[in-house]
Amino acid sequence: MYPRPRFLFAILLLLLLCSSAQATTSLLITVQDGIDNVTLPHATVYVNSANYARTNSLGQVLLTHSGLNDQVIRVSMSGYNDWSQTVSKNTTALLVNLSRKTLTFKSTLFDSDTLNPISGARVNLTAENVTQTKLTDSSGTATFAVTGATIYSIDITAPNYESRGGTIIMGADDQEVQYKLLSGNSFSFVVTDKDTGKTVPAAEVRLNAVLAGKTDERGILITPITRGKAYTIEISKDGYKSYMESRVISETDAIYYASISKAPLGAYIFVTDESKKPLDGADVYVDGTLAGTTNEYGRMSSSTLVSGDYTVEVRKTGYTPQSSTVTISSTSRDYTFTLPLASAALTVTVQENDNKALPGASVLVDGATVGMTDNNGQFVTSIPFNTDVNISVTKEGYVPQSVKKQVIYGNATAAVTVVVGKSIDWGLIGMIALGAVAILILFVIIRALGKRSGGPHIRRRDEI
Repeated sequence: MYPRPRFLFAILLLLLLCSSAQATTSLLITVQDGIDNVTLPHATVYVNSANYARTNSLGQVLLTHSGLNDQVIRVSMSGYNDWSQTVSKNTTALLVNLSRKTLTFKSTLFDSDTLNPISGARVNLTAENVTQTKLTDSSGTATFAVTGATIYSIDITAPNYESRGGTIIMGADDQEVQYKLLSGNSFSFVVTDKDTGKTVPAAEVRLNAVLAGKTDERGILITPITRGKAYTIEISKDGYKSYMESRVISETDAIYYASISKAPLGAYIFVTDESKKPLDGADVYVDGTLAGTTNEYGRMSSSTLVSGDYTVEVRKTGYTPQSSTVTISSTSRDYTFTLPLASAALTVTVQENDNKALPGASVLVDGATVGMTDNNGQFVTSIPFNTDVNISVTKEGYVPQSVKKQVIYGNATAAVTVVVGKSIDWGLIGMIALGAVAILILFVIIRALGKRSGGPHIRRRDEI
């Protein structure tokens, strides 16, 4: 009898296990776009507020649960509004339609030349075969309400501007874009220097004698123009030869290139000495090349120089060369150079009458103190060549002395010796003279006192 209860217990246990297996429920969740019904991979599925899984390439997630309770399902994806719902415990398939977010798209248009906003331009925004159309306002802006996770095509047209288009991909956020439109009648002039190839700013461009404008710092002028017409193009700038050409600007022309040459301006070089006296025979070098020699009026002219910067050096024998950078920008301007006389090193030696060196003596050149002699009685100074100068030496207790000296140009060194003697000490002589006068006066007083007393006393014989 005992085996039968065991058998019944085993059957009961098996039934319980089967019952438990039947309680597990599988829920297949499919996520798709609410507009075009395209399944959405990579959508995030939350189950009972917990991050459960992401949809696969088919936009699906398989959820397995006990089947004992309803399930709270939430689906989230960038560019879409969240979807949330409580799903019955017995549900085995769930289709989730995500609605796209409503976003803002803003486009702003500018003139590519002036960068000014373009108003009244037509902007078409198309998606899902639906087109929205708006005109830009005074700020050049058109604003649209769009949906997220959507690809739009944009087409822009404006009077007198070239049309343009593109693709806009809306994600999960608002978007703002800017476009520059090329003017349909815009034309560019590029002006360069014929010799250097560099662009020329501030060049005036005239069309049929009417000023169209000046080139900018890039050497470019962008201006509206009516194509298919003949124009006389004139380009001018100070320091350059005028440029002129007549031609038709066609529909296919976009840029006009012009190279202009600098015009010879010429310059006068005027050379003087330090006393402002014109110097003839001075050689003038321009950028290291001899350009000419000054005439009797101290002038040299060069008619071939064009506008620009030049290094000008002036040389003349016996004078110190002078160099300077000059900027030629106008016709026949004078550029003055003053050449100081070249200087020689002069050693001044100061001695006493006995040929002994005299240190500490002041040395003056043409009345101006230039220094003092050293322990050897010498001082080195500089004086201009071929000029008489007065060398003076002074020192307390000595008689000042002066000599004239001229150093001929070409002498490498020069020297002069100045001999000074001690001066008479009139103070000592005066004191001696005063002493002698005092002694003489004292002697006279003594003599006068002697006479007043009657002279010497002589005894008589009878007084003895």
